[in-house]
Parts: sequence; structure tokens; C-alpha cells
Amino acid sequence: MASRAITLTLFSSSTCSLCTTAKDAILKVQKHYPFQLSVVDIHKPECPKEFADKYIFDIPVVHLNDQFLTQHRVKEDKLLDALKKYAATGVVNKIPS
Repeated sequence: MASRAITLTLFSSSTCSLCTTAKDAILKVQKHYPFQLSVVDIHKPECPKEFADKYIFDIPVVHLNDQFLTQHRVKEDKLLDALKKYAATGVVNKIPS
């Protein structure tokens, strides 16, 4: 079975403590399960306006391969389960916040 490329995008802000906690959880999972991580500050011009407008009051938000995965809190066990499910099936199962 060919492995599926996995990229997580964390929409965050440098002033958001929940975002720091979410990033820490994501990095812990990444040590055990490899994937690409992109961190996008919603206040920077690099962030697409549609996401900056949409997520301004909901960060942190995590996308898995450009699909919404979860927001607010990132639980390591739930994230790992979602990544394994995606790798096996190609289906992104949203994680309830």
C-alpha cells in the first residue's frame, strides 16, 4: 500500500496561548508519526484572507491536507487516530472540539 502524504496546517497567532498548546501537542505527535507541518499566522499577509476572516475568533484551527480537522484544543490521542485513519483510508474524520 502506498503511503499518503500528510500535511497539517495550523492556523494560529503569536499572541494565542491555546495556539502554543496546540502546536506543542502536534509536535509531540509528529515525533511518533511523520507528517509535514505548516504554521500560518492569521494576522500575517501570507495567510489567505478567507481563512483569516473565517478563523479570526476560532484559532487554533488545524487542517489536514487542506480539509478542516479540528479547532481550539488538539488532543494528541485524537490527532494520532485521525492521522492513522487518513493514512489507511484517505478520509479526513473531523475531531470534535
